[in-house]
Amino acid sequence: MRRRTLVALTMAAVLGILIGLAGAASGQGPAQLTRTDNGGGITVKAVYLTASYLKDSPRDPLIGKVELDRTIVFGITLDAHSGDLSTYDFVKNAVLRNDRGQQVAGLRWVATADGSHHRAGGLVFPKADRAGRSLDADARTLELVVRGLGGVPERVLRWTLPLP
Repeated sequence: MRRRTLVALTMAAVLGILIGLAGAASGQGPAQLTRTDNGGGITVKAVYLTASYLKDSPRDPLIGKVELDRTIVFGITLDAHSGDLSTYDFVKNAVLRNDRGQQVAGLRWVATADGSHHRAGGLVFPKADRAGRSLDADARTLELVVRGLGGVPERVLRWTLPLP
């Protein structure tokens, strides 16, 4: 169990380093693409993954596991000092919405580290709603809404579009 926790912590640290280093060449720095929320003893860090961002991050663990041409993907890291994060269901408890009133549920969670106190991975959403309307084409903002994590009813992480 101790080795598993160490491996999960190491993977989360690696992802955090990649998030911190990526994007410089494209002008999409971490501050422009990253949002953080602290509450209920859990830190949620979300990076809006773009093609330029991943191109500048050749060692990102999500490369080859997600398709940005058909989906919107957020690189997520969770850190907690107590409690068990391994049971949290992102697909069931997270939605993506825009300022035009559209909302979509997650398609899948792509785990890259799955420890009880440290988790990391990609949260994948469709680029269009059920009616086939693009979620980000005319939107001014996109919000990642994470519900029921660490006793916090709703965490809202917001990005202004278009991304630089």
